[in-house]
Amino acid sequence: MQLDLLISPSGFGKTNFILNDIDKNRKNSKIIVLTPEQNSYNFEKLLCEKFGGTFNIDVMNFSSLTKNLYKKLGMDTSNSLGDDIKPFYFYKAALNLKDSDNFLVRRILQDSSFIEVVQDIIRELKQYKITINRLEDYLENNKNLEESHKNKLEAILEIYLEYTKLIKKSFLMDKEDYIDEFLLYSKYLDLSNYIFYIDAFYNFSLQEYSYIEKLIQLSKRVVFSVIADASRYFNVNLKQVAEGYEIENFKYNKFYLANLHSDNKYKLDMFRKSHEVVANLNEILRKNSNIDFNIIAMVKNKNIDTLYFKIKEDTVIKSKIINTHIGRFKGVSNEYLANNYYKAFKSLKESDDSIKIIRAKNKELEVKQVAREILKLKSSKNILENDIAILYRDNAYENYANIFNDYGLVIHLDKDEDVSHHRLIKFLTLSLNFDPKNFKDSIIKILKTRLTNIENIYKQKMLSVILFNDSKLSKNEFDKRVKLLDKEKLTGTITGDISIDDIDNILTRKLITKLEDLKTDYFAEPIFDFNAEQLFVLAEVLTELTEKIRAIVNGKNKKITAYIKQIEQLFSYCDIKMTLDKEDGEYDNIEDLKIDSIDRQVYKKTLTLLDSINNNFKNEVLSYNKFVDLLTIGLSKIKYRSIPEINNSIIMSTMDLAKVENKKVVFVIGFNKEVLPKSKKSGLLDDNDKEYFITKELYISPTVKASLIDEEFVAYIALTRAKECTYISYSSIDKSFKESFASTYLNVVKSMLVNISEKETDKILEFNINNYKYYLENINEIYTAQEFNYLFIKMYRRYQEVKGSETKEVFLLSQLITFFINNYIGLREQETKIETEVYSELNDRVYFYNNNAVRNYLPMIIKDYKFKLSEENINKFLEIRGDKFSNFSISKISDFEKNPYLFFIKRILGVKEDSKVELDNLVIGRFFHAVLADEKIINFIKKSASKIDLEYLEDTETIELFNIQEKIESVVYNSTNKDILGTLQFIKILNTYSYNLKILIKRLVLAVAIEIKYVALTKYEPKFLEKKFELVISEDKISCKELETGNVITKQLERTYNVPSLKFTGTIDRIDVLNKNISVIDYKSSETNFKLDMLELGFVSQVLTYALACEMLLNKKSDDIFGVFYREIAKIGKELSKFRLRGIANSDLVNLSEFKEITGDIMYLRITKKGIHGSDVHKAYNSRELSIITAKNLDNIMVALEKIYTFEYVLDDYEVLDNYTSEKQTLYNYSSNTDTRLEYKHKVDINKKELRKKILERK
Repeated sequence: MQLDLLISPSGFGKTNFILNDIDKNRKNSKIIVLTPEQNSYNFEKLLCEKFGGTFNIDVMNFSSLTKNLYKKLGMDTSNSLGDDIKPFYFYKAALNLKDSDNFLVRRILQDSSFIEVVQDIIRELKQYKITINRLEDYLENNKNLEESHKNKLEAILEIYLEYTKLIKKSFLMDKEDYIDEFLLYSKYLDLSNYIFYIDAFYNFSLQEYSYIEKLIQLSKRVVFSVIADASRYFNVNLKQVAEGYEIENFKYNKFYLANLHSDNKYKLDMFRKSHEVVANLNEILRKNSNIDFNIIAMVKNKNIDTLYFKIKEDTVIKSKIINTHIGRFKGVSNEYLANNYYKAFKSLKESDDSIKIIRAKNKELEVKQVAREILKLKSSKNILENDIAILYRDNAYENYANIFNDYGLVIHLDKDEDVSHHRLIKFLTLSLNFDPKNFKDSIIKILKTRLTNIENIYKQKMLSVILFNDSKLSKNEFDKRVKLLDKEKLTGTITGDISIDDIDNILTRKLITKLEDLKTDYFAEPIFDFNAEQLFVLAEVLTELTEKIRAIVNGKNKKITAYIKQIEQLFSYCDIKMTLDKEDGEYDNIEDLKIDSIDRQVYKKTLTLLDSINNNFKNEVLSYNKFVDLLTIGLSKIKYRSIPEINNSIIMSTMDLAKVENKKVVFVIGFNKEVLPKSKKSGLLDDNDKEYFITKELYISPTVKASLIDEEFVAYIALTRAKECTYISYSSIDKSFKESFASTYLNVVKSMLVNISEKETDKILEFNINNYKYYLENINEIYTAQEFNYLFIKMYRRYQEVKGSETKEVFLLSQLITFFINNYIGLREQETKIETEVYSELNDRVYFYNNNAVRNYLPMIIKDYKFKLSEENINKFLEIRGDKFSNFSISKISDFEKNPYLFFIKRILGVKEDSKVELDNLVIGRFFHAVLADEKIINFIKKSASKIDLEYLEDTETIELFNIQEKIESVVYNSTNKDILGTLQFIKILNTYSYNLKILIKRLVLAVAIEIKYVALTKYEPKFLEKKFELVISEDKISCKELETGNVITKQLERTYNVPSLKFTGTIDRIDVLNKNISVIDYKSSETNFKLDMLELGFVSQVLTYALACEMLLNKKSDDIFGVFYREIAKIGKELSKFRLRGIANSDLVNLSEFKEITGDIMYLRITKKGIHGSDVHKAYNSRELSIITAKNLDNIMVALEKIYTFEYVLDDYEVLDNYTSEKQTLYNYSSNTDTRLEYKHKVDINKKELRKKILERK
């Protein structure tokens, strides 16, 4: 048995020594390399590079080695107890002890998460060989212990004992028990031909040192590498040996654990962690005097000398120089740092640039600067991505990893992945925490894990309905029936797919809040592209899925096996295995392979956990909440790692003993004082407890103070990883946006390398008004589109701030912006990774002419800018969407009139408004329209009007007399109308449900009262409600189908307009009839008047359009139209007389009416003995005049359509500063749901009477 202790500072060649030693022994011995899991991939890569493979060489960690050796012993490993199931055992132990006065038990029963604290301390006691018996002896033999220390240990001991009883009763062993059992039976192993190399390990427990002791005893040889200054373990400076001096009384400084904890030269030294390893190995040597012990030390002389020492007890009996070689470092500074950091050093006078320091204002700039430095290295020094490593301490830097992607750099984040982000764990935890009261959000979150298989379940059910008229068929039954069908019958059978986004939109639009809402008739009403049958099937699928989830959730206390069974049924229903498992093993890209690998790991470990819980606790009864707590803790223990997707990637890893080899360049980022040194939090056993143990020679994990000493060792290793260059960077602001400083360890580096200076981040990364000249001269220093866009945005915004100041800065900015735009094409050609165009803000586009050359300065660009679409784009648009585009309405033309650029956004680009789910005028308007158009309400209005005596009845008495509210409530609460149901459904989810509904009912009561009075006065009764019309325009004719006969009514247009054939559609709220005459009413949410001046300016009038539609739809003439009016929907707190009709009246029919004298009570039109009041003449027209203004309005419609079809949506006719700024503002307003209306530039400068005369004189 032989132990070779390999000692050297970082970067002196320990790994190369191991590889060369393996080469000498691999043909005659079985080689096993023991290294941490995070380093195994890297070491296997080194072996493959050196030997072309890993034949007869295994790279393992202690866990995988134990499993391997267990198999050799023929021992059963099926009774293994994983960390994921331990919470159930600790909770059961606590339950068994619930009557004891144990504060830890009480805490566990109150808070399940505290189990992890207790679990960690029990594991630690086992790892450090503090058994139940040793702990009992400690308490028994030490009567004068501090009370708090004693109470803590007694509480731990009680749980420790109960937990041990439980797992033994279940015939289970945890990891620590397995190692103990292995150590017991290891004597039966034949490892005499094995050589073990232990590399990059430091944090061993005493149990693991016992393991190492067995390996030394049983194997041919164990080689153990340690980073340290080897001279500290001898009574001379080993450099003297390297230089050939004869040493008398050459001694090995043998020290033990007691010395480590008592002697300051060990416990306060930077290499304390390494001293701990050596002290433990010395303990092994003390117990095994027959071990052949050698030390191999590497010492810096001119080069690196490898020295061999044979040790007998504490005397060096033989020494020699094995070889001389060159170390890792190619630079002067980095080699000096590695060799002298830990010494009482002198400053290096002539340093080089192999150590560089970067100071950034914040973490984002720091990462961007690192990315830029990498690009510089790639271009100037031909450094490849797999030659680079990035080490960090602060996990916040993981959030900035995507910045490297912006620079085209491939990063592999090497860490244990947090399983809570995996979609299977999300699916399970969301299902376990399903909230029926928040049904829509809960179910959508579950669907968005993409694991419910809902698309396929829906599709199968739809096919079942289409083929067999049965949606309840199981998958197996469906498959059987399909096989029996003729293939010809299946040909052409198509069912539309449904996506999770579709489901989200449907549930949102239908205002679904609970599961029961899916069963209403309202839910099955067609929406989007889904018909009633499809929505019925969707409701069935969502109900089935919800019932599977609720089967787990329902029930206060159940056996654990019942919970597990229901989870498995949910997995089966969603076909989780098929969703996660790629059977064919074919992948479109490496990312798919990576995802599939992770999916398999997590799925397998989740099933294993569920099986373990079921096998060991099936008959235990737990409350649902406690079961979820314990299962969640177990799931959090699942870990997985991913190897680099491709060989050529930059490794990004935590610097805590990160083992990166053969890297030319290493970036140590986030070198700030708040993380280096980082104080370790004390656990259940604090430093005082551990100090008590040490005095009684019970050793446990390092104290917080000792761990703080180890922090400098972590920094030293990180700083000495690179062959050629190490970049050290830090930021001046921490994650809380407070001032931060560099680590104190950076001061050591600066003291050693006195000529080193700190570099600021590149000027390109920050906009500064003092750097205008730099930007002009160094545009080639811009590496990405993101950098270009950032600077351009800043320049542009700065220009907007100062452009009116007439300063030199304005001239410089104009020159700079012009220069940037002119040079952007060249930049794109140089940087192939740039694929985006210049944007100064999200919607801030800069247009320019003459092959992208900018005319002089930015003001001219904005001033000269005009909206323009190419003929090619116009033709392409009309080819694809021309048919749909040719369907027009009042609202569509209104968009154009309000703001032509809005029309382009909304009607050409098809950008939809950000719809808000709120009780706005649109929702209320639909509700009022639907109620007032209900047949029962109309009949009620007619019947009530026939009974009313207005001469003696006040408005408020009308409401009481006819009990209007009762009638309205009857209609509202029993209606099947979708607008009424939808509004009620929406109101129901508001906190102010009762209040809002009462207000709406009261407003409807007022509205009905108004209509009763109107019908009673005029005798015009509602006949056509929500009446749709369609006008067809073709060449010089406009036509419409007559409602009664279906015959086509055609009118000749005044001229042929430059528009294609198109349709003009709309819906008239209400048409009232008296004999052959009609009255048209359109409901509005606010006061709306007919504006004669807008008609003159070319705008389209809604009421005159309805007049034209009624003439053609009902085959009427203007002589038959009593008027076209707006009716404001009633509001509370306003006199009923204020809701009179507004609009245009036919003076011929008004003068002939029975109610002529009380016209003012019906509409806003005053009639005197001489006729229409002079101020109201623009509101009343005789039949001939009404025909003229209707024709004028039709011409306005046609001219607007002509303008639309030019596709020139310029804003020259509107009060705007310039087209560019107004387009920008329109985009902003539209996206923020604010008013996009522009002020029309042209005005009418004559009074209404003269304007009326002018219009009526029109031919």
